[in-house]
Amino acid sequence: MPTLNRRSLLRTGLVAATALGAAPLLGACGAGGSPEAAKVQDSEEGTASAVLRPVAERFGLAQGLDLEYIAGTGPGDVQNKLLSGALDVSSFGPIGAAVSASAGAEVLLFSPGLNNHVRWLVADGSPYRTPADLRGKAVATPPNNSDAYRSTQLASAVNGIDFEAEYDVHQGAVLNGLALFERGDVEALITIEPNATRLVARGARQIATVDDLWREGSGSSEPLVLNAQGALRSWVDANAGTAAALDRLRREVHGRIHDDPGLLAEFHEYYGIGADETEAIALLPERLVDVYPLEWGDTAFDSFQAQLDRAVELGIIDALPEQEVFTDLGAGR
Repeated sequence: MPTLNRRSLLRTGLVAATALGAAPLLGACGAGGSPEAAKVQDSEEGTASAVLRPVAERFGLAQGLDLEYIAGTGPGDVQNKLLSGALDVSSFGPIGAAVSASAGAEVLLFSPGLNNHVRWLVADGSPYRTPADLRGKAVATPPNNSDAYRSTQLASAVNGIDFEAEYDVHQGAVLNGLALFERGDVEALITIEPNATRLVARGARQIATVDDLWREGSGSSEPLVLNAQGALRSWVDANAGTAAALDRLRREVHGRIHDDPGLLAEFHEYYGIGADETEAIALLPERLVDVYPLEWGDTAFDSFQAQLDRAVELGIIDALPEQEVFTDLGAGR
């Protein structure tokens, strides 16, 4: 009998759970809520989520789900679309959820998102070796309402650095940051995958990851979870079947990626990486596979709570939300 590794066992369990529960689950998708299709975040070129829909479609994983895919323009924009009602479900991180709760919009994180994949890059000939070396220098970042920006701010703070005060921050759309970096208008670029891999393949130097900085400053040994699938709490309450089905779908997609990381190279064009970028394509399975977490539960929740606790302690947010911003819809199944 062949030996199954832990990742295969996890995926096998998910397949079984999906097969056993699919008929009643999908039949209940509209129960207690709107019969309209769920408006979900579409794959976005230049983001790590870009391969999720094509992987799901390759294996027929979303059959029976009524989904309307809504395109966004990347970090920050999808969060705005969720809060405005243009999306029912999108990527959302714990600090963003806390900020939203303080403004009266309760966002609930209910399904796996992505592990932190924010990288600090400098040009190959740059004299800077660490983020601390760049204090006082111009750096480009994603928008300041994005999970990428907020995690960068937090990872700096746990290392005793006031990110917004000690750097000349140029925040904006991811493509704007890439343009600033490639023109030499900033000394460093703080960006997400797969853009970081493309630049490394072209000769840029990665000097740090936000995950590493968080571990160094916090003492944590676990991966820094960037975000989750989130929705307004009222939407999850009214569409529990759909939310649970999306949770199972996301776990299964991640399982397929871990079973065959080569899918990330195969679907390189969805990332916005052309066929001629052979070095970048070759790096994708190695650099991105661990961006897609297999588990949703205590490990992710501990990461979220630690981020929130430190964010309050360091003055990044004023207070913890009154209710927990994360939940496991499949607990006990």
